[in-house]
Amino acid sequence: MFKLKNISILLTFLILLSHCGYTAQYAKKKNLEFSIQITNLAGDRDFNNSLKSKLNPYFSEAKAEIKNFKISATSKYEKNTILKDSAGAPSEYELKITVNFVISVDGNKKNITLKDTFNMKKIDDSFEESKYEKTIKTNFAEIIKEELIFYLLRM
Repeated sequence: MFKLKNISILLTFLILLSHCGYTAQYAKKKNLEFSIQITNLAGDRDFNNSLKSKLNPYFSEAKAEIKNFKISATSKYEKNTILKDSAGAPSEYELKITVNFVISVDGNKKNITLKDTFNMKKIDDSFEESKYEKTIKTNFAEIIKEELIFYLLRM
């Protein structure tokens, strides 16, 4: 009897929590008051491809009733050694992305620069390290996208 009561309370609690109304930020993109058109991407190809795919939901045809942003981006990716082991081989890296955006809207141009860094330990398997580095670039693209969308919403 006691177990059944605990299980039913736990089950009720889980059902209530699963329907608490949480939605991801910007999940409802149907009522956005802007559209994005990327005119130029230069720099790191992996990062730029990730960024373009992450911004894809915001692409639409230019309409008079909404703000239409034309964006040009130049990315610079750096991988710097920050720690070395006793033999002098790198043991930790700093991964850094810097993206310069030129945003044109209604004939006005604005320049913004967004940056992000991440410290990564060296992995013995170079293939695994390369895969991990690509994952980090994808995460960089997500972070930069969120910051850019937040900036555009404030304009």
